[in-house]
Amino acid sequence: MKRITALLLVLVLSFSLCACAQDNTDAPEGMKLVDTETKNYSLYVPEHWSIDMSTGVVSAYASKADQSNISFTGFAVDTASLAKETVVSDTGSEIEAKGMIDVFWESYSEDFAATFGDTMKYIDQDGKETDSPAPAKTSLGGLAANKYTYTARVTGETYKFMQVVCIEAGYVYILTYTAVTEAFDSHLEDVESVISNFKFN
Repeated sequence: MKRITALLLVLVLSFSLCACAQDNTDAPEGMKLVDTETKNYSLYVPEHWSIDMSTGVVSAYASKADQSNISFTGFAVDTASLAKETVVSDTGSEIEAKGMIDVFWESYSEDFAATFGDTMKYIDQDGKETDSPAPAKTSLGGLAANKYTYTARVTGETYKFMQVVCIEAGYVYILTYTAVTEAFDSHLEDVESVISNFKFN
């Protein structure tokens, strides 16, 4: 988890950009495909954003002047352990999967809380601050997902984070949007388009 926290901080603090070639044949209008080594998913970002692979995480930035960014990562998780703490309903696997995300987030976010301290505040669906996770139910690439939004101070600046989390076949996938609080809302339309056009291949 410390490695994941470090990567999140890198995304906040990194200012180096690099361009990667894309095949935009099937890209939605106004977007471009992020070209990655894996072909397990397709991530599209706004055409005017700059793609950055320098941190070891798939990411894209709004501009050199505005470091608002989107990143995507996936890694293996022990779903058997998560399932033991999951409340399973008679309605089937979708409820189980959502429960697994909640259980995963409890441990995943502990490092964030340790790093950010009491500056970390969750934002509920009414836009109010809260000390507890307040996930919105959503989807990512057709999979049930939770969307967590929170703020935290890093090197004296307050950032706002949105993380969309889903679990499938022993892997957790996380799409993260990060921006200083003042710029966060200005990119929401673009970010929602990234989320809605994301797909697993």
